[in-house]
Amino acid sequence: MMLSSPYATDPSYGGSKDPCWVDVDSSPGAPRVKPEADEIYQKSQGSIGRLLQLQGEPVYRPPSRQKPKPKDFTQDNVRRMRHIQTMNRRKKNADEKEARQPVKVLPQSVKYKEVTSKVAEHVKQPAPQPRPASANFLRSHSRTGGTPKVRGRSPSPAPRPQTAPETKIEKDANFIAHNARLARNHQPPRPPSAMAAESMKIKQIKDMQTYQKGSVPNYLKGRQQQWKRAEEERIRNIPDPDMPPGHKMMPKEERLKTLAVLKDKLIELQKELHKLPLKAETIRAKTREAEVNSQLAEVEEAIKILSRSKVFVQVDS
Repeated sequence: MMLSSPYATDPSYGGSKDPCWVDVDSSPGAPRVKPEADEIYQKSQGSIGRLLQLQGEPVYRPPSRQKPKPKDFTQDNVRRMRHIQTMNRRKKNADEKEARQPVKVLPQSVKYKEVTSKVAEHVKQPAPQPRPASANFLRSHSRTGGTPKVRGRSPSPAPRPQTAPETKIEKDANFIAHNARLARNHQPPRPPSAMAAESMKIKQIKDMQTYQKGSVPNYLKGRQQQWKRAEEERIRNIPDPDMPPGHKMMPKEERLKTLAVLKDKLIELQKELHKLPLKAETIRAKTREAEVNSQLAEVEEAIKILSRSKVFVQVDS
């Protein structure tokens, strides 16, 4: 038989008219527990039941913290003391061993073998005896014979003689009057700016007194020389109107030097030409005469060009 709902209705719930539950005992007072439930309850006492039967004690007990036991540093201290003693003993033995070793003598030159040491001579000399006059030197109140009762500045300061036998101190000095005189003649300190201005003014006055009137200062002379050099450089760099484009003017010194060399070359060629025979019959003599005449023509043309006041040389591009 098909059910009219997805889940069957509890038979203990009243008012059920479903025909599928007609044969079921629907008395509300009867318990709905199976007989094997008691057996299951008895068997489960060993695990969860024991936890549920605890009374007056919490189920969770926090772990108790145990206090750390105090460490005994006796062994560590003894071990440290023995280590220190061992190290000190080793150091002492090393120092004694080093002290027993002989000192190495430095190599001495044979040249200075017979020279005596000045330090040794100074050490062998006896110590000088103390002078009786210097027994009380720089000792407090050695000149006055005792401790003075009054110490202070004299109301009437005066230059102390260098060879004074003893110091005289006025015991009944009127310090009030002395301080009044000092306060009356006291001048307050001047500020640094005023002192600097005064020193500058004094310097200007001294410069004006030592100034030589009518003479040109050195800085102006240097400036005039600088202007003169700049003008000469400007004139030297002005292009010549007669100079063709792509050329430059040969310096005068170089031109004169080259002209002197060409003149010497001309004299040498003329001498060589005079040594040749008047009538050349061989091919070699004719060839040499033609070469000398060609060189003479070139040198004469170069001398003619370099004899001018202006010579322009083409600039290599």
